[in-house]
Amino acid sequence: MNFKICIASILTYFGGVLVTQAAAVSKAAESPAAVSVEEVLRPLRDVKCFEADAVFSVTMPQLSDDVVYDLHLTSTSDADDELLPCEYLIDWKMQREAGDVGGFSAYFDGHHYRYSGERLQEYHMEWDSVPFMPRKFGITKGVGVQRGAQFVDLLPQVMYEDITALAADSLSRVWVHVDTLISGRRCDVIEIKVIVGGEVSRECEYVFDRLTGMPERVTLENSPGGIGEQTVMVSYTNVVPASDPDWNEEWLIERYPRVFEQFRQSNFRIENMRGVALPAFSLPTLTGERYSYRSGDRLRVPAIIAMLDADGGMNSTLIEGLRGAVASMPVESQIIWVFTGNNADEIESQVGQARVGESVLTSGRGLVRDCGAADLPVVMLVGKDGIVRNVFIGVNQSLFSDVIQEMSLMAQ
Repeated sequence: MNFKICIASILTYFGGVLVTQAAAVSKAAESPAAVSVEEVLRPLRDVKCFEADAVFSVTMPQLSDDVVYDLHLTSTSDADDELLPCEYLIDWKMQREAGDVGGFSAYFDGHHYRYSGERLQEYHMEWDSVPFMPRKFGITKGVGVQRGAQFVDLLPQVMYEDITALAADSLSRVWVHVDTLISGRRCDVIEIKVIVGGEVSRECEYVFDRLTGMPERVTLENSPGGIGEQTVMVSYTNVVPASDPDWNEEWLIERYPRVFEQFRQSNFRIENMRGVALPAFSLPTLTGERYSYRSGDRLRVPAIIAMLDADGGMNSTLIEGLRGAVASMPVESQIIWVFTGNNADEIESQVGQARVGESVLTSGRGLVRDCGAADLPVVMLVGKDGIVRNVFIGVNQSLFSDVIQEMSLMAQ
């Protein structure tokens, strides 16, 4: 069983369909004050800083033992951030017989980091906006990396958005129980059933502290009674109004120095390549030859070096755009396509027949690493002197016009 996929599907379920406002109260006896979902959730909307521990457990009939995570959640509301209503840091640890494993996810100010399995991934809006807003670029599957990380749906700011959006779904039914005693504590409870084809496909119970309005417990039943039945239980403890951390990379590195030192894909950002000599490399071509370059050597004409992963979703747009840019330039230049993998058929299906002035290289992971490229695609503009003049991460609307302008200036 792939637990990562399992948990991702459960979290998608957690943030998916929920309630209809029309059914906000089932019976007067169940909600004597006729309190609406919005009133119960208002503390989640208004919270400024949040910190809590939580235990996240998954029970499935086909598993002999539960999957259990210990979490520490920290978030600060940020109404000005269009990508997510909060900044956050989520520490997690999974309990298992062979030894606990752990990691973290963090988001702030257009920067997202996630560490798991001795791998640190990082995404930066200024480098590449596609992972943060895929639907804007025509990628309909999935959500932005900042929202799709594990356990983000457990943060109160995100939970408020999810349940509120769910309130308009016609498939959902909701009951609100106010000032209910649970284990001797005064709580407000929202119960949700999602009805699909006349059958209950999901059952959800959200328990909130009556005094603070913060979440205390979440219970989710996916496909109750069915083959794919899953039970998720989340118990919050040590809920406190946290202080606002210094949300920046330096603060994060101070918390996880070993992770950044040992597992960052590079110890410097590719942005630092500007003004630096292009590293040496010797890579195979699609035609079975080798393309070699010694650092410091001069180039016959300025070069556009495009580094790509064959699995990238924006490769065709980048390839067509750069070829169009070169065709529009009043000066001679060359394109060097550097693919990280070595599947010749897959690479050729994307780049097609190499045009005059183009070189298609494979097995380029070493060059990508030496240049400090954590995310692909990347475009580097290199002058005839072998010095990197500019770097572009990802694909945006101004990329190709910027390439034309800067390459034309370099050739003068």
